[in-house]
Amino acid sequence: MGRGPPRALAAQGRARRARAGALRSGAGAPRRSPLVRVALCHTRATDVGGVERYVHALAVRLIEAGHEVHYFCNWWDETVDPRIRLHRVPYWGKQIKWLKVLCFDLLSRRAIEAEGPFDVVHGFSKTSRQDIYRDGSGCAADYHAHMLATHPSPWARLARRHSLAQAVIRRIEARRYTPGACKRIVAISRLVKEQILARYPLAPEQVEVIYNGVDLERFTPALAARARPEVRRELELPPEEPLLLFVGSDYRRKGLQTFLEALARLPRGAGVVIGRERRRAAAAYEREAERLGLGGRVRFLGVQKEVRRFFAAADALAFPTLFDAFGNVTLEAMASGLPTVVSSRAGSAEVVEDGASGAVLSDPQDPTELADALRPYLDPHLARAHGARARALAEDYSWDRHFDRIIVTLYGEVAGRPAAAPPPPAPSSISAQ
Repeated sequence: MGRGPPRALAAQGRARRARAGALRSGAGAPRRSPLVRVALCHTRATDVGGVERYVHALAVRLIEAGHEVHYFCNWWDETVDPRIRLHRVPYWGKQIKWLKVLCFDLLSRRAIEAEGPFDVVHGFSKTSRQDIYRDGSGCAADYHAHMLATHPSPWARLARRHSLAQAVIRRIEARRYTPGACKRIVAISRLVKEQILARYPLAPEQVEVIYNGVDLERFTPALAARARPEVRRELELPPEEPLLLFVGSDYRRKGLQTFLEALARLPRGAGVVIGRERRRAAAAYEREAERLGLGGRVRFLGVQKEVRRFFAAADALAFPTLFDAFGNVTLEAMASGLPTVVSSRAGSAEVVEDGASGAVLSDPQDPTELADALRPYLDPHLARAHGARARALAEDYSWDRHFDRIIVTLYGEVAGRPAAAPPPPAPSSISAQ
């Protein structure tokens, strides 16, 4: 992602920011007292990406519920809603990761204090002080350990284990999780909560688990009637051929090697790989598929704008990730009526009903276990039955319910006054290819 909007869209972006500035000063709008004055803090503001799209959707939901929203970030683009009041937090040493992280923690806190007071300060980045912190990645040491375990070079593992950036990130995290530093801590899964409690002296009731939501209208089994035959024609697959789906960027961490080896162990079934990866690494996985004898059975499609079409066309999703604090793709597939086979090291495994809506892998690096978990879904009748159960489970995780819990419950408690208002339409999907 670049530092700013493309030149062709720069004028549009300036117009949006001008309108936002007018709103910031109160020009052209009737004055009213907001229910709650909120500061959101994240390094980037955009309606594209994972965390960024989530924070943007939360900001829009807050504004439409009558709250005043200020967004403190280093960078934004033309996709940001003009009603959001943007505040730029500068960096020192943009090319030096440890300095960039340290600066954002310090300077965002100063900027928020200068614009305050706020009823609620809600943090999403590597910051140490806020009223509410949403931990969407898990503890740095745990994440780093999982990433190091997959790195092929021992010298790179050694260098990264002792990097200054990791030391700074862990120091900020330790200050954040000092008792009393935050009024509320939100973990996006029990997996993340357990990591926090294992490393820091916090009581269990200080960390609340709030799972991500899913757009139940965008991701729906109803799409299958049209999209399933369309996608299969595009892929030149017969209607009865089982289709197993892998969705995720960073192929090594997401477990693509395990998926390919599992597919090679199955007697039939096509595989589709969707996601972003560096060109050289992607080519290496394509060669690996050929080596495994999968040349005619697996398609590498790169990033796809409409992933839901492939959910509609598939018979099961494989998500053998080595570590994911949650994994939105699991809920999106479930909402689409797709059984999901998920790693036990993904927080989203907690919403899967093992043996009824999919399966949970004890060892995501074991291709035999993954193949055995996927094999039942070569039967279309079982795939449909487990997919129906998956959809029923996903309906408990709507975005309306998620944001009500964040805004009405947490914000109301922190602000000390009601934060409820009639809910606006659900936000767009927050995917994680």
